[in-house]
Amino acid sequence: MNLMWFVDKFYNKSPRIRRLISRLLFGDQDIPIKLFDTDLIINTTQESGYLRAFRMCEKSSLLRDEVSVFISISMILDEGDSFVDVGANIGIFSSIFSRYKHVFHNFNIYAFEANPKTYRRLYENSIKHEFQTFNVGISDKQCELEFVEGAVSHVFTTVENASAYNITNEIIKVPCHRLDEFNFLGDSIIIKIDVEGQELQVLEGAAQLFINKRVKAVYLDGFAHQEEIISFLQKYKFSFFDGRNLTRNCGKVFSLLAISQEKFPITDESVLS
Repeated sequence: MNLMWFVDKFYNKSPRIRRLISRLLFGDQDIPIKLFDTDLIINTTQESGYLRAFRMCEKSSLLRDEVSVFISISMILDEGDSFVDVGANIGIFSSIFSRYKHVFHNFNIYAFEANPKTYRRLYENSIKHEFQTFNVGISDKQCELEFVEGAVSHVFTTVENASAYNITNEIIKVPCHRLDEFNFLGDSIIIKIDVEGQELQVLEGAAQLFINKRVKAVYLDGFAHQEEIISFLQKYKFSFFDGRNLTRNCGKVFSLLAISQEKFPITDESVLS
């Protein structure tokens, strides 16, 4: 007998039994939860599905932190945009945003990953979702840098930024380039950066894109507040938001979304002080 059929017949379609079991498992009270970085009030029996989703999200950084960022960035994507994914890993951002190609005729994605092992999986995903990939690091100059590996791919970083999460004797050399060396289509570029400590070098290597006013927004994942980065973005007139919920701030957030004031004018800058 199919388990889902059993659950549907004797649980979902037996509302009195379902309500009794829900009350026994979850109680029956109104409580606050946060789902996709949105504060909500639910009832533990009447909205037990949202309660289960909340508990699941709390156990997963992808569900808890990144899904809300996908939503926020999606809200500013438009026809003619180019999404530049620096530190793409296996390309989850690029693969999800590739859906926009079905509704925007002129939407481009470029994904960069320094780790050659991870890049193989990124490339396979790019074939399925039709975006461009590059197996290089991004820095402030054309060079070769030493990177150090870890137990998992997302902690791959330069030797200078190694931490307790890295295996210090597993080092490989990776060719690096400036971001403004590449020929990105369009004059509306969204740059996502997840590079474990190399954020400033990536931005400085994209300087010409900023000078030419081509950058619409920058998302910095796992942002450790650095005044040099804030100053760089302020110089080009970017405002700062929490990438998870689009609340304005002064840049002191883990998920920093910086948006060009020229493309998205903000009338009240007092919130940034």
